[in-house]
Amino acid sequence: MDSFHTFECVVEYLERIIPTPEEVDYHVIAKLAGCPAPLFQRIFVYITGITIHEYLRKRRLTLAGYDIRNSSEKIIDIAMKYGFNSHAAFTRAFKEHHKASPSSIRNNGEHLYDYPRTSFTNIRIVGGKRIMAELKKIEYANFGARKIVGMMKMTSFQKAGEECWGPAFQEGVLDRIQEIESWVCTDIDDYIGLGHMSKFAGKDNFQYIIGKFVDPDAPVPENMYAEHIPGGTVAKIWIEADKLDDIIDCAYLICSEAIEKTGYKIDIENFYWCDVYTYDRYCTPLEKGQKIILDYLLPVIKEES
Repeated sequence: MDSFHTFECVVEYLERIIPTPEEVDYHVIAKLAGCPAPLFQRIFVYITGITIHEYLRKRRLTLAGYDIRNSSEKIIDIAMKYGFNSHAAFTRAFKEHHKASPSSIRNNGEHLYDYPRTSFTNIRIVGGKRIMAELKKIEYANFGARKIVGMMKMTSFQKAGEECWGPAFQEGVLDRIQEIESWVCTDIDDYIGLGHMSKFAGKDNFQYIIGKFVDPDAPVPENMYAEHIPGGTVAKIWIEADKLDDIIDCAYLICSEAIEKTGYKIDIENFYWCDVYTYDRYCTPLEKGQKIILDYLLPVIKEES
């Protein structure tokens, strides 16, 4: 199933729970999207400009407006139907969205401000107006078992740069890995460091390790974190853009489509998301003010024929 059809399934799920007080279940989101919920949340924000929670709120207030205008149902009952527990909270949110009170809509027929259903169907990855990055290369490799050594934090996409990369450089994490340089895996082009995301939880929380891949038996420098990475087939993907944010925002969309088109699928059971900052494709071009390429590594499995 292609990514955009899969994401449409998520929108279908959101639309089903809109006319109810039900909260979004991010485990369902992850299952439908075929990727961890935090990744999908980032994709959703990139495309729509708002979070899933904000989308539900806007859609519920849109439909509540039509219910108020087109029915004689009590306003408090409509409010509770769409997940608001008090008349005051509903009226406040309603006026913020529709620029009029619920009673004005019902009695005076004032204008309703629609927030329409979102759609991923017509969004293109390559050549699309919103996509500022480009797939440069995809290849597959068999990686042996290894471990990643470095600094680990539980974080979110919004805070990863501030909470992880900044402290990692300040504390000299990557410099200290040079103590075990002879153990660093050589099946990746020379790189300054990588960010390894795994153990995704909730709507925007995951484990993030900044460090390097080393042999399974490598010693671990004092006060550093180490985690075993099982062997398997890995997609090695290059994405190019003018700015890092342009790559990060749409990387999963580009990677997932490229993988699907080449007869593989992302290995969700052993999922991790790894960005690699090479010297040749990232560091040097960045210093020269040129376009940069960020390398990505994802575990994949061959699609059954």
